Amino acid sequence: MLEPGLILFRTGFLKKPTISLFPEELAHLRALRLNKEDTIIQIRDGFGGLYDYQYSPHSKELKFLKETQIPKKIKHKSIAIALPKGNRFDFFLQKVTEIGLDSVVFLVFRHSIRKEFNLERAEKIVKEAAAQSKQSELLSLSIEPAMDWMESHKESLVVFHPHQSVVFTVNQLMGKIPVVGPEGGFHVDEENWMETNQIPRLTLPGGVLRTETAGIVAASFLVYGT
Repeated sequence: MLEPGLILFRTGFLKKPTISLFPEELAHLRALRLNKEDTIIQIRDGFGGLYDYQYSPHSKELKFLKETQIPKKIKHKSIAIALPKGNRFDFFLQKVTEIGLDSVVFLVFRHSIRKEFNLERAEKIVKEAAAQSKQSELLSLSIEPAMDWMESHKESLVVFHPHQSVVFTVNQLMGKIPVVGPEGGFHVDEENWMETNQIPRLTLPGGVLRTETAGIVAASFLVYGT
């Protein structure tokens, strides 16, 4: 079976006998120097659907070859995290996509410095990283007020906290959603809520981690450790 020369993600893609490349997709094909030869281009819909098309330099249209359906994951692995600052956000998205995480909930805490992000741009970064790492499903993204979201998910939370005496072990993540707070730390009201609701708070071994580093560690433990 021939490997595709190029993988492209199109969310909600519907199979057709022939399709055309979007300008940015064609530019990507040219950048890889694949536009002067016959090659297989695989369109992925982000939900496990893989669609192979034949690209030929002399034709403006791609011809459908075959369809493959990858079984969806039974257990989805998610983390909740404060928004990383600056270009650390892009790096974080790339790495957790490559690792194979299923979803990220960005939480806005009282001490959060960054409180919004461009979803369209973030999804583009995810698609590029997913294509590069040959994922069959796309990482889903959302943003929520921290305390509202944590209240509604409090039975499933494990908080990574740099100032707790309980040291992290992998089995504490089974069936849980790791929560990573902002670099400014949790507000006293957030700390009191966690104490009142007996939310497990664990310290990772090593030094105090930046938000995006702790998030990548959490994703790695979830996908590979559990």
